[in-house]
Amino acid sequence: MAVRPLAEGPVHGPLQGPAALRRPPGLGGRSPKVLVSALALCWLLPLMLGALHLQVLTLVVALLAIGSLVRVGGGLVDRLMVSGLLLSGALMAFGLVASVWPWRLDPLPAGGVLLSVIALAGWYGDRRPRFALRLRWSDGIIAGTGLVVWHFVHRGVTGRLGDGMMMVGDRFSHFAIFESIGRIGGYLFLHQAAGQVSTIGNAAGVYPQGSHFLFAWVDVFVRSSTVPLSTPQSLSRYFTYVLLAFVLLCVCVVWATRWVAGPRLAGWRTGAVCAVSACLVLAEPLPELLREGFDSEIVGLAFVAVSVALLLRPAMGQTEYALVAAAGLVTVAYSYNIYVVFVALPIAAGLLLFRRRQRGHRVALLVWLAAAGAVALLPSAISVFSHFDVGQQSVANGMVIHFDRATVIGLGLAVILSSLVSLSRPTATQVLVLVAAVGTVAVLGVFAAWQIHRSGTVSYYFEKLALAAFVVFLTSLGSVGGLLRPLARRGRSAPLPRRLQEPLLAVGVGAAALSLFAGFQWGIPSVGRTSAQWRLSSLVSWSTERQGNQLAEGTRTFMARDMARSTAPVITLYRGSGSLNWQTAYLAQALLRRNGMMTEFGALCKVDMGSSYISGPRYRQSLEQLRLLVHGLPSRPTILVGNKRLSEQIDHDLNGGGVNTAKVLFAPLIHYPPAAAAPPK
Repeated sequence: MAVRPLAEGPVHGPLQGPAALRRPPGLGGRSPKVLVSALALCWLLPLMLGALHLQVLTLVVALLAIGSLVRVGGGLVDRLMVSGLLLSGALMAFGLVASVWPWRLDPLPAGGVLLSVIALAGWYGDRRPRFALRLRWSDGIIAGTGLVVWHFVHRGVTGRLGDGMMMVGDRFSHFAIFESIGRIGGYLFLHQAAGQVSTIGNAAGVYPQGSHFLFAWVDVFVRSSTVPLSTPQSLSRYFTYVLLAFVLLCVCVVWATRWVAGPRLAGWRTGAVCAVSACLVLAEPLPELLREGFDSEIVGLAFVAVSVALLLRPAMGQTEYALVAAAGLVTVAYSYNIYVVFVALPIAAGLLLFRRRQRGHRVALLVWLAAAGAVALLPSAISVFSHFDVGQQSVANGMVIHFDRATVIGLGLAVILSSLVSLSRPTATQVLVLVAAVGTVAVLGVFAAWQIHRSGTVSYYFEKLALAAFVVFLTSLGSVGGLLRPLARRGRSAPLPRRLQEPLLAVGVGAAALSLFAGFQWGIPSVGRTSAQWRLSSLVSWSTERQGNQLAEGTRTFMARDMARSTAPVITLYRGSGSLNWQTAYLAQALLRRNGMMTEFGALCKVDMGSSYISGPRYRQSLEQLRLLVHGLPSRPTILVGNKRLSEQIDHDLNGGGVNTAKVLFAPLIHYPPAAAAPPK
């Protein structure tokens, strides 16, 4: 089978041969004076920005500097995506050093080192800074997707520090990791003793922390300070980063679909591919990630989309290819480690497919990828050697996102069949897409067989992998666009000129995609006047729901009134439900930076009292569980009780006879009225 080499994009880099090593005009080659001047500027700039409290601009400069040195893509959006991936990978890998050096996350030395490394790389590669400023009309679809998603997610939070935020316990687990990283100054798996105080269970040692670390370090640059904020302030900032990350996930998926399609897929065909991708992003299942608090998965999938796209269509030189592969491994493994297999598949296929192209520097590439793989797998290796039972965890149960399996199956079949159709004269991208798609199906099949063998059914982590497969297939959907026929070049007798046919077709395909894949009905009433499918989607529901919820009210009550008069450990008895009492206590410990105590709170799930006065056997049973809990805690707890008479009774029974067992406070639940719904149009 003959494979046509990729013709899209220039080939650059110091590993490409003498032509790539020619001295750019005007830079004087590898002049020591140029290097010294650049390094001096790399440290002077962070100093100046720090004095102005604008250290976040250091990251902006680093992003633009990387984009000016790499030679990937001919447009501005392409260059920003690649440089964003490389910068994120550099920050996560550099975090291993920053976690143990004396300055920790201080933006001044970190910014100086980061810019210096970029300057050294540009000087060593003899690269002339050159930034691609060209825009494509399909960039409007990518940017429009981001604006639409931001409209809905921001509208859903306005006026209610997010019931959507407070109602999700998993989000507070992620917040605890984020806040602990910022306060301790590094990865928690390198500071497990300190991290276990404020995170639950063994999260400090085993949970992937790349997204939390990235958020924490970016927050330090944004604030130009490492001084910890109050937990309510930190919580609000963390939630903002999560919302932005979700918007970027949607943008990255649409861009990745276009990148795989390539520049030869122009005109209405590009619009068709991008429109279908955007509509599938706006529909299910990705918005459910935001609702259910799967924050690290949001970041991990964004890096999966960008990394897989660049590896499926590696229209770049060997230097950029090596950097992209390394950044993909690190960002995905650190954000959500089980997804790294989807990045490894196209890398392994590329090593086989491009073995002739890599001749002469293959050993260097293999050594580089091995080093990158070691850095990427380091946190996972630490967790395994920390007595973490991987086999038991692989069949664990948990909250899953229920989405139509037919969507994944249909996308996978479309990608595989389109690649098979093109096998008579395939491009390298089509071969890589086929290998990645078949490999993804194989990964799902093997893991499903493993789970069925161990537990009799598929469960939590299979659904996680299925969601990643959805993103991989959606990214690969760009290859299907090659089957679409371009418009024929007609003469003057054509009813419409070509420049009008292209946009009309693109708009028409976009409208059809909104109806087919996003359930948009364009104002046409549904049968029986029921709600349209679009109105029932997770993204729209997020922005229109205004009802409160019990967990949100308990958390708001604690933040507004009881946090100031409490010390950890805190036992919250706002409600008459043991499960709600446990969840609110969990969130309260997170706000007090003492989530490590929650391992002792199992008995609280059986304390079914708080909002109203109870007596008799029910009270005695709950009191016995409460007494068991109090005696098992390392220090005297604060107990917040929602009913005044009940609080007095508990205080008497626990602290009677001069025994000061617990601090019992009357804490009636504050009922927040739901925000007014948006007026109908």
